[in-house]
Amino acid sequence: METLILLSYISLCVLAFRVFKLPQNKWTITTAGVIGLFLMSWIFLYMAMYQPVSRMARVISVTTPITSQVSGLITDVYIEGNQPLTKGQPLYQIDKTPFIAKVEQLASQEKQSDAMISFLNSELLRYQNLELSQYASEEKIDSLKTRLIEAKQKKIALAASLETAQFNLRSTTVRAPTDGYVTQVALRAGMKSRTVPFQGNLAFVNAEDKQIFAAFKQMPARYIKDGYPAEVTFNTIPGHAYKAKVVQINDVFAQGAISPSGSLIQPEKNFQPGRILVKVELDQPELLADMPLPAGTDAHVAVYSPNWQAFSIIRKVILRMQSWQNWVFEG
Repeated sequence: METLILLSYISLCVLAFRVFKLPQNKWTITTAGVIGLFLMSWIFLYMAMYQPVSRMARVISVTTPITSQVSGLITDVYIEGNQPLTKGQPLYQIDKTPFIAKVEQLASQEKQSDAMISFLNSELLRYQNLELSQYASEEKIDSLKTRLIEAKQKKIALAASLETAQFNLRSTTVRAPTDGYVTQVALRAGMKSRTVPFQGNLAFVNAEDKQIFAAFKQMPARYIKDGYPAEVTFNTIPGHAYKAKVVQINDVFAQGAISPSGSLIQPEKNFQPGRILVKVELDQPELLADMPLPAGTDAHVAVYSPNWQAFSIIRKVILRMQSWQNWVFEG
């Protein structure tokens, strides 16, 4: 587009000097060159400020790292890559054997505890009846009451342990957290599943609308606001521009975020300037229903502010010309 504007201005200069016979000397030629330079700089400076564009935009899908609640040997993998799944559908199975044994052990101990409580209750009742006939001491009755309390406390602890063991047994079957699908399945039977946070065995893609985020330079930040109209072009769909609008502007850069640590901040290690993350939504997402738009697709996003709207025409032309280039050039 820059070349087109430059060639248009050169054509006007040729028309002025050749057709209208404008005198050609060092003053007129220098003036024409200065005016052209000023016009080109003014157009592109104001366009970059008031009608900004981001060539660092991407289509994003939220993924969930699938980890197991328990560790163990994987015996079965039930799913295949990129196949639709429903919430609760089994993904893979961990060997149940040690967990079944734990449940059975605790269940047996709970039955023994119930039997002990029943025995102590009957003994306590018997000694209390004997106490009325003065054939039992209060010390013996107090001892039975203490043992009964301890047995009941033990039963409560066993019931909690049994519930935990049953939960762990159910967790050996790892299930889909929501509707969606798993992609790039590399999990196989015989592998070990571990309970390591954020280091999943599978990448689960949630069944929800894809999101479009664009990273803008800091200079036009004042002229990017919620609700402003925008246009999006995708590298996978050359020659098409889709109307959109700004719905979210992130108020923090990665360069401005810190986490608690024992180290001091070293600004010289984070010298890259941050960019403003802007989320846009398409006005008519149904237009992309049959289009190739996988998550990770690169895009260009232009935002049109109400200031100097005449420059938005130039921005729209440039955006479309760059989109058409994707027929020939990659990216």
